[in-house]
Amino acid sequence: MKITIEPTEKQLASWIDTFVPNQDLFLIEEADLAYFERELADVLVVPRSEFMAHAVYKRLQLANSYMYWNIADRMSYVLVAPPEWIERMALQKKQHLLEVQAGSGRGLVFPAPMLPEAPEDFSIEWDGAALIIMQYSWWKKLPIKIKKRFLKEYAVQWDSPECHELPANAPSHLQQFANRYSDSHGSNCLSATLFAVTGHAWMAGEWVHPETFSHGLHRANYSLIEKEAAPGDVVIWINHAGIVQHASFCLGNDLFFNKNGQTFFNPWKVIDENKLDREWSHLDKKVYSCR
Repeated sequence: MKITIEPTEKQLASWIDTFVPNQDLFLIEEADLAYFERELADVLVVPRSEFMAHAVYKRLQLANSYMYWNIADRMSYVLVAPPEWIERMALQKKQHLLEVQAGSGRGLVFPAPMLPEAPEDFSIEWDGAALIIMQYSWWKKLPIKIKKRFLKEYAVQWDSPECHELPANAPSHLQQFANRYSDSHGSNCLSATLFAVTGHAWMAGEWVHPETFSHGLHRANYSLIEKEAAPGDVVIWINHAGIVQHASFCLGNDLFFNKNGQTFFNPWKVIDENKLDREWSHLDKKVYSCR
């Protein structure tokens, strides 16, 4: 039977605290340096290559909130600023900086109708659309009720809240996570699958990379088979280089325990095989079974 899930009050409280980092990041191009020359004395101007290699700035919370993977190549620098910096900026320069953000591909840029309570000076017109650029300085001042409403609506854009009930004959340890959201960023499809295989709950919260995942499958005595997936089997999807891009745990009756992405907007949930095949049809599908 299909059901619809929602984040709990505890999860929403955690999301509210971490969704907008308390350190502002702004992307700019090389040509913008001269325009903001006077203002740059009060921020860190970090070359993009150095920023992406920096241990502090690579933190998962920052990467997910600002969607590093989506930032346009032409953005050469990252400005690391305290929340009050942009508040002190002259309106014309502030608007220009916000327009650059809208075109940069970074996260925390939203259609204005999603949050009509946003302050006007953080609203812009860009490419024919009304947008808001979210910053910590004003996010923290919004009423809790408004933040909850916004985050619930935004979560649906990342992942459908519709899922299937966990089958009664599924491994009992899956009950702890199936059809639930996470309090924090980090867990991905590979950690979710290793948790399903091993029963180790702590693994579900990790951000597992492909080689680590392969080692985990091997140590759990899983090996490649040339059959359709059966309950307890693991299905993986690999790219042309043989690197695992997605994995899911078979529950039988065309259902899988699955997680898409590593954000807290991506729940652990039970989905049907057809949905998986549609999403990953461009990749090579393999089945692994416990010996």
